[in-house]
Amino acid sequence: MMSERIYLNNDWKFAEQFEASMTEAAYDDSVMQNVRLPHTCKETPLHYFDEHCYQMVSGYRRVIEAEEAWKGKKILLTIDGAAHDSEVFLNGDKVGEHHCGYTAFTMDISGVLRYGEKNILVVKVDSREDLNIPPFGYVIDYMTYGGIYRDVYLDIKNKDYIEDIFIRTNIGQMDDQNAELISEVTVQRTQEGLFLKQSLKNKKTGEYQPLGESEISGTSMQLSYPVENVILWELEHPELYEVKTELICDGTLMDERKDGFYLNGKKIKLRGLNRHQSYPYVGYAMPKSMQQLDADILKRELGVNAVRTSHYPQSHYFIERCDEIGLLVFTEIPGWQHIGDAAWKDQAVENVRDMVKQYLIRHTDKLFDAACVDAFFHIFSDNEFAAFRDDSFETKLWEIVPREKQTFDWETCKNIADFFAQIVDYKSSFTSRHSI
Repeated sequence: MMSERIYLNNDWKFAEQFEASMTEAAYDDSVMQNVRLPHTCKETPLHYFDEHCYQMVSGYRRVIEAEEAWKGKKILLTIDGAAHDSEVFLNGDKVGEHHCGYTAFTMDISGVLRYGEKNILVVKVDSREDLNIPPFGYVIDYMTYGGIYRDVYLDIKNKDYIEDIFIRTNIGQMDDQNAELISEVTVQRTQEGLFLKQSLKNKKTGEYQPLGESEISGTSMQLSYPVENVILWELEHPELYEVKTELICDGTLMDERKDGFYLNGKKIKLRGLNRHQSYPYVGYAMPKSMQQLDADILKRELGVNAVRTSHYPQSHYFIERCDEIGLLVFTEIPGWQHIGDAAWKDQAVENVRDMVKQYLIRHTDKLFDAACVDAFFHIFSDNEFAAFRDDSFETKLWEIVPREKQTFDWETCKNIADFFAQIVDYKSSFTSRHSI
């Protein structure tokens, strides 16, 4: 069997107050509210409320029926977004925790699942704003809401599977229609004789065309294949390609990953707006259709060509729609005009690491190459916060970004910041040697 993804968005129980006994099988969850994801921990009125109404430590509970056929496979549980500090329990045992409300986290639950039985999954979600994690610690000018507000799903994988792929391209001269596709692939393996096979298609018109096949040595390797007759990604003609990577053993398909990439490289004038992911009544808890609609409104009704995800990474459904319709994305780490203590900084570094894996590697347009690094340092810009700057902290953040994506040195980033200072109404001048 190849990899399978099972979404767990239905059939949840919810309570505004978490109790430790919720993790026990004997707990009577009939007193809990029936909900489905995405979910906000507190529905708010349209007007006249403050941030205290959604600050709580809530509990989510769900039954997972693990099939007997899953035994011997790798079972990965992913929570795509839970605001803001989470602990996850399975059958009473703690299996994971996460300290960011804006990035996904994945846990290997293969060893604690009871196969052929019903399993009790419980998520404790802390949405209080006094947490010592970004973006909290000082004044915040936006609502942060709470709850499990993005998808939750299981990935059922073979013991040998593709763990990660980082795709980049070399396109040479802009008038050259030939390119080089470079993939850095990491696999989990238990046996020899594994091969990686790659193929490519234009998502609008084409069928998959084979690129090549290579035997795996070790657990990571780089693949490089030439690609002819490339159509560049443009704002008005967002040409998208999809790379299919297959893991093969003795002619059997063990795993498959489909990753998109698109190409850009043209001087343009940016016209953009900020976008928060909050909605009336339900806060952050909106499904795929509404995330996509926001991108369409920005592009087709408001006429912008760039969007800044203020002030945190946002839904992949929104980002993917931006890819499809030709909207550049300027993303940010969680934070707003504050740098906290050592523990806060450690969490900010971890947030950047997650963003590189979940956003930078997944979406590879040229503005993002600059903006991902650029936006990671937006918290250093204002003069009144200069005293908080810490070169070792900045260096840690910078070093997380893969070398291939560090297309801008410090001076170039400063020039980018100066450019944005001219077109965006920031309250302070940009004197930092880093970027916004």
